[in-house]
Amino acid sequence: MSNRTIVITGASDGIGAAAARALHNLGNRVVVVGRSPEKTAAVARGLDCDYLVADFARLDDVRSLAGTLLERYPRIDVLVNNAGGIMGSREETVDGHEKTLQVNHLAPFLLTNLLLSA
Repeated sequence: MSNRTIVITGASDGIGAAAARALHNLGNRVVVVGRSPEKTAAVARGLDCDYLVADFARLDDVRSLAGTLLERYPRIDVLVNNAGGIMGSREETVDGHEKTLQVNHLAPFLLTNLLLSA
């Protein structure tokens, strides 16, 4: 039985949701993070765990997510940077970056560094 606090991004479906279920079943405190409020809440309800909503296409969402995580959880043992995707056509984010680059690389890098620097 484990007792770690694990934050999983991109956990509203797919591999992230499966990982959240598996890690929760091992006795961990799991925090589910996703872009869709409805899908993220549904996964969290099924696990009776906490959840937060953040869109990695908006770096302000990532900064807000980091702040909330640091406020609520005095210790985060594991961060699973699972959020990501492949966007079909070139699209620019509100931050001025190509969307696939930001969602898959820049946003997880920012979140990790904000959590580590606290």
